Amino acid sequence: MIILGKLKLKDFWDIHPEARTPLERWVKVVENAAWNNWADLKSTFRTADLVTGTKKLVVFNVGGNKYRLITVVNYQGVLVIIEAALTHREYDAGKWKG
Repeated sequence: MIILGKLKLKDFWDIHPEARTPLERWVKVVENAAWNNWADLKSTFRTADLVTGTKKLVVFNVGGNKYRLITVVNYQGVLVIIEAALTHREYDAGKWKG
């Protein structure tokens, strides 16, 4: 898969340095993935959640549930677009929902 928005990850780990290693690990796994559908993604990331609304978002738990990545996954385009990287607390606050 091709990841768009990696700069958001760097910006995030500049603020939260302890997030760098788990986020880099996530990038490596995603870039080596060949997902054709939600089932394929779930076989790689069992804790990922699908959030439907104006966009179909995929939320990844990263770093032992400390961080959340809000993404859009385009299976046909082989793309994962990073919308936001958040701490668990920021995610729970819900401001990312719009």
